[in-house]
Amino acid sequence: MPANHRDLEIIIFSPYCLLRPTTNRIFDMRLCDALAGHKQKVSIIYPYTYMKDNIKSFQMSDYYGLENKVQTGMLWTPLTENSPKWWMFLWLMLGFKWSTVRIGLKNIFKRKQIVFISRDAKSLLPALMLGKLLGPLCSWKVFFMAAEVKQSWIYKFVVRNSDGILAGVTSTKEAIRRIIPVDDSKFLLALAPVPIYKNEPDKAEARKRINYTLSNPLVVYTGKLGLEVHEVKYILEAAAKTPTCQFLFTGGRKRVVEEITRYCKEKNIVNVILTGFFEDSRKIRDYQIAADVLVSYYTAKDHMIEFNYPQKINEYLSTHNPVVTPDFPATRDVLNETNVLFVSPDDVDSLVEGINKLISDKQLASRLAEKAFQDVQKLSFHNRAAEFLQFIKSNL
Repeated sequence: MPANHRDLEIIIFSPYCLLRPTTNRIFDMRLCDALAGHKQKVSIIYPYTYMKDNIKSFQMSDYYGLENKVQTGMLWTPLTENSPKWWMFLWLMLGFKWSTVRIGLKNIFKRKQIVFISRDAKSLLPALMLGKLLGPLCSWKVFFMAAEVKQSWIYKFVVRNSDGILAGVTSTKEAIRRIIPVDDSKFLLALAPVPIYKNEPDKAEARKRINYTLSNPLVVYTGKLGLEVHEVKYILEAAAKTPTCQFLFTGGRKRVVEEITRYCKEKNIVNVILTGFFEDSRKIRDYQIAADVLVSYYTAKDHMIEFNYPQKINEYLSTHNPVVTPDFPATRDVLNETNVLFVSPDDVDSLVEGINKLISDKQLASRLAEKAFQDVQKLSFHNRAAEFLQFIKSNL
């Protein structure tokens, strides 16, 4: 039977402990869910890491909003969220090497084609090195999700030897090909897919759910929170200059919320709402829908802007609400002047001007929001997973 017609068994190696639903973990779980929705057997394996307020493993399906059967496997480790990198590296290598061998041996007499996928090069290193040792006896294929570009030998080895690469955006693919000779046919773009949301509330209902009763325009940011995040500092400064609007930030553990609350008090910023961290990631959606303006204002001070495509941007595009964001090359695969309002990076006055423009010009806001919604429909996890499966089979 030809390899590309054999049943697939997809194994995703996540380098993150999945007992805390944050952006990268949510992406990994949603990808698993979407692949499983196409009748594939999918498992995700992750290292246990002790973190305060971990969710329980039985809560994962609900809190990640899974609709399909996804098997999860937890690797026992003594890691904590503050473990040194070398200690994490050692345990990841041991854990994923053991998983690769165990899965490979179990599949010797089966007719399934094993496919290993990970966003973390280190996680795939054992599968690739063992595959080289086994040669034609190797029973698996390896696909790397490359969100950024690194110069490390591990990264280059994994890119060079993977059977396919799921690059985040075009600029990532081009940067990889400048340093590593990989044929263009080995790439597929990820483009930050989003779920197909069902039975969503309208804006009025969403505001009831989040208990927002003020008449002030609502500006919402859903992303990483902390005063060390320059994006957050910029948006707080914009709030200080836009007193007629209410600014709402989701996320943040107790310590972070207290830190930002003190900062706002010191700066006399009185129009900020902080929700705190949600264990159930689905709750964030109500805040996005409730917004008058959604803000993604990341910066080169925090991110590799040539490769970074924040997951929240496409989430924003799917809400029917207008989005304000800087114009960076990495987002140009999807964003343009017809679906978002671009503002200058690292410029609070430009951000304020953009927010005010979307609030005052209802026709512009509506036009951008509806075009954004149309553009993002083709980027659903369901559609992208179908393309990914086709890509995998063409590279077996």
